[in-house]
Amino acid sequence: MKVTKFLLITFAISWSCFGLLVFLNNTGVTSYSSPSGFALVLIGAFAPAIVALAMQESRTPRAIAKFIFSGNYRPWPYLLLFGLLLGVAFWFPTRELNPDGPPGLWAFPVVLLMMTVGGGGQEEIGWQGFLRPALEKYMPFPAAVVLFGVIWAIWHLPLWFIEGSFQQNIHFGVYIIMALVYAFPISVIHKKTQNVFYSCVMHGLINTFAAYFAFGEQWLLIFGGEVMNLPVVLGGALVVIASLLVWYVDKRKA
Repeated sequence: MKVTKFLLITFAISWSCFGLLVFLNNTGVTSYSSPSGFALVLIGAFAPAIVALAMQESRTPRAIAKFIFSGNYRPWPYLLLFGLLLGVAFWFPTRELNPDGPPGLWAFPVVLLMMTVGGGGQEEIGWQGFLRPALEKYMPFPAAVVLFGVIWAIWHLPLWFIEGSFQQNIHFGVYIIMALVYAFPISVIHKKTQNVFYSCVMHGLINTFAAYFAFGEQWLLIFGGEVMNLPVVLGGALVVIASLLVWYVDKRKA
């Protein structure tokens, strides 16, 4: 079964890299922020994309480009809709820019590009390019998205054992909820456009908002599951509802 093969190889590569960093970090050999630590995280983070591309029948540069970039080239209404909802949800708890984050809003396009191609967005080459569509062969779209979201969250699990990782500030239960919320707009954009790159952009946009706005005591309380900020809850709920509505309208048209 291709899904099992994809998950076994992806988890083996990613968790080997993350696990090695856990060991090296705990023994004082290296750290999460060191060049070697960054390299291990980066290799692990690219595993879903690498495995998905390796499982394609043709792996020529042209075939890879077609796999990532082909499809409908009109994602802007969906990116704008989900970006607006997520931006509001991220911004309201602090209502200011992260003083230790990117230098200013002028750098937003640069940060978005970095997050899209190497700061998390690249994962969608595997998740949306292969996993979620493969899961849809066995279950309805909403169920496939939920299962993908749970798998996606579990895939990150070793990072909680690495000192200095962003995940250490987040309760794992809260992280699963976050993954489920984010899985919907990312999956719907791919479903609507059949273009893997735009799902990478959506993932990158989420991480860019986090870099700019998800900081401070209020966000630590939210991440820790100690409080639930109403705009965050409403924003997350609206993102999921909007995603399902966009999918349902598309399904009805089809």
